[in-house]
Amino acid sequence: MRKEMNKSVNLFFLLVMLLISACTLNSEQERNLNQSLSDYLLAKNECRMVNLVAFTYPELVASIKAEGDSSFMAYFNCSADSVYFDDPTIRSSVKKNKEIQVCYELRARKMNNVEFGTFKHELIAISHDNGNSWFFMDKKEYVNKLRISKLKKLIE
Repeated sequence: MRKEMNKSVNLFFLLVMLLISACTLNSEQERNLNQSLSDYLLAKNECRMVNLVAFTYPELVASIKAEGDSSFMAYFNCSADSVYFDDPTIRSSVKKNKEIQVCYELRARKMNNVEFGTFKHELIAISHDNGNSWFFMDKKEYVNKLRISKLKKLIE
């Protein structure tokens, strides 16, 4: 019950922060991004592999899949991972024509036996269709030119 309450509080906080900080987006784009980000974080935090793959940027998924099934499973299998992501804050957003890219900073909490370690994690949200649909990837993948070569990066 406590875990469900924490999720509700986190999702509420997520929506409030997005509404406050998403200045370059119109209300429909914000709504779509809020829903997609909530779904992505739920998939990541609850280790729903199929949903996680569905919300991951397609070129990244294809790149990982090209490395073979074992690499694909290792990359997306979060069952051994004890990191919980919340508290998203928009750090920057850029819109160019129908392309929108948003950089988030998330709080990541890693459970080690009985203690939590907290660190910041950067996540990129990308839309190619003016904010109708959104996909996500870690910032370290976004800057990796070997994995993501076709994407025109708008965020520094």
